[in-house]
Amino acid sequence: MPVAKRFLKSDAFTTFVAWLIALFIKLVRRTGRFETRRGEIAASFWSEDKPFIAATWHGQNMILPTFWHNWREMRILVSRHGDGEIVAGVMHFLGVGTIRGAGVPKGEERLYKQKGKGGAGALRAMVRALGENISIGLTADLPPGPARQAGEGIVMLARLSGRPIVPVAATTRARIRLNNWDSFTINLPFSKGALVWGEPILVSRDATPEEIEEARQRVEEGLNAVAAEAEQICGRAPLALDRGVAAH
Repeated sequence: MPVAKRFLKSDAFTTFVAWLIALFIKLVRRTGRFETRRGEIAASFWSEDKPFIAATWHGQNMILPTFWHNWREMRILVSRHGDGEIVAGVMHFLGVGTIRGAGVPKGEERLYKQKGKGGAGALRAMVRALGENISIGLTADLPPGPARQAGEGIVMLARLSGRPIVPVAATTRARIRLNNWDSFTINLPFSKGALVWGEPILVSRDATPEEIEEARQRVEEGLNAVAAEAEQICGRAPLALDRGVAAH
């Protein structure tokens, strides 16, 4: 293998890239003019030292870790594959822990298929972390999509752990949107921004399949609501799922 290719695959290069990305995210946070709505929801959990499940959509979570209180431990679910190593490194430099594994699958048949990707192990690790008073950050939709459609996994995590799901969205007016499945948003510095928290969603430990589906819909509606509100604060229409790269 050529020297250059070995370097690009090295731990040192991965760490350097993660550090640069984390530095950029911190710049966006520190130079942005952010308006926060219903911040008292998260603050109430922090003040009582209680964990919760912070839920967001894929592609809309770049700057969210910078709003977390560093004195309260949190772990983010990060894939074992693809760019997972870089994402884990970014979280490290932002002061957030990680749990490695695939997204929490929907249904027993997907759970079986996901075993090799760490889905079942990740679910157990998240339940254990919540039981140890550690909050979890999790995207409600799963790759490869459809985007903005909540899966059952996050609801099952809430049911098994007994901890509430709290929808949250953060964005900036200046941003770049990529043309991948989740329209990943790269927030830009020196811009108006918004952080919006939604009402907690509780799932009973003995929830029926019908109640689980109802909770899944509430998560989806809650996330769409906070995302739309964040867009409105920044002077934008709600985020559409069109394709194409656009810088604004």
